[in-house]
Amino acid sequence: MYDILITGGRYPDFDTGRLERGEIALQGGKIAAVLPAGETPAAKRVMDAAGRVVSPGFIDLHMHEEEFQGGSRAYDVSEYMVRQGVTTGVGGNCGQQNHPMAQFRAILEENGGCPMNYVMLAGYNAFREARGLGWYDDASPAQRAAIQADIRRELADGAWGVSFGLEYAPGISNEEMTQAVEAVKDLDPFVSIHFRADCEACMDSLEEMARLSRDTGCRVQVSHLSSLAGTGHNMPQSLAFLTREIAANPRLGYDTYPYTAFCTGIGTAAFDMDWREKWGVDYDIILLLHAPYAGQRCTRELYEKVRRETPDVNVVAFAMDEESIRSAIACPAGLFGSDGSISDGYLGHPRVAGTYPRILGKYVREEGALTLMEALDKMTRRAAARVGLANKGQVKAGMDADLVIFDPETISDGAEFTDITLPNHGIDAVLVAGEVAVDRNVLTGALGGRLLTRKG
Repeated sequence: MYDILITGGRYPDFDTGRLERGEIALQGGKIAAVLPAGETPAAKRVMDAAGRVVSPGFIDLHMHEEEFQGGSRAYDVSEYMVRQGVTTGVGGNCGQQNHPMAQFRAILEENGGCPMNYVMLAGYNAFREARGLGWYDDASPAQRAAIQADIRRELADGAWGVSFGLEYAPGISNEEMTQAVEAVKDLDPFVSIHFRADCEACMDSLEEMARLSRDTGCRVQVSHLSSLAGTGHNMPQSLAFLTREIAANPRLGYDTYPYTAFCTGIGTAAFDMDWREKWGVDYDIILLLHAPYAGQRCTRELYEKVRRETPDVNVVAFAMDEESIRSAIACPAGLFGSDGSISDGYLGHPRVAGTYPRILGKYVREEGALTLMEALDKMTRRAAARVGLANKGQVKAGMDADLVIFDPETISDGAEFTDITLPNHGIDAVLVAGEVAVDRNVLTGALGGRLLTRKG
């Protein structure tokens, strides 16, 4: 007898390129069998998926993990992510790693699991800061060697690679970054990079990342292209460049998210220059998220006050155009990442809650920017292959039972910039390791997710 039998649905078969009908049997956290339509063996639980798509769980290539501070063990980020269908996410991005691998693993084990699976990267900026280096400081040879040892230790402890936040720490030279990657390239790291500079320097930033991949032979991921090339109207030439480079070197890749606004700390180096002139905008593109100004757009006076008094708070900046976002989503060379994060348990950009339903609703069903099969392939099979997750991303016997059951006619995002808690639409259930983690937008409390490490 199977644990769960999902009946009546259609699943994406990436071998045939079609949605196929079949009954999906789950046992012991795995897909035990994909049976012909109408074949219904005994199961402890039967889930009716008639009229629905049964997809592999979505794999988010770029997100930011929880900050377990002050003894907190709350899954603020993971719970938002799994409700939108994300069953595996890559954390530790933009050079920001909130906890060493050993500590992060220990917390998840103490909790008895996680709502979703995590892949973690070693955040280069975080280790740089731990060595006392400021954003603009040049690291000495001894400091570089020490940070490289930190990164190598994290990879030995299970991290899948290393991330850099070049815009946030301009002192990280290309030489320093290249040396760091060379120091661990024998471990085949996944290297995620938040760009150095946008607008006029956009193409130089892309070339820097492409060159790193060519020179080291490592997988290099251009993080959230929407934030880089969506400003300054650089998306057409950026996509042309990346399409050529990825065709020549498949070790290079990019991810993007489906919103015309980014989110970052108001006190970061991203706002150190004259960003208004650079982006051709004014202070009112900035939406404040935190009390006492939550929901307010900035004036010059308010911007300067918040940046001076509370530089650590996150803000949303509407600096990109819709056509750039659409083209980055649709480009065959690219994949997806939410860049999702949370402040104070409930504040953030809606991408943490609605990225994948938004792509499937707005860009697939409503606008036809890409087909449903193309979108699902990017979200699942191709994302799994990009990271190296051999047991995820397809509905086949023997694969992990991470699944999303959704209605392609109604799926859409609910989260808004002023309220990310609003529910998504059209997602019936999300399963992680064969356990129902979300049932019609309600978290069940299941903690089937694990920290996935390079050690298996």
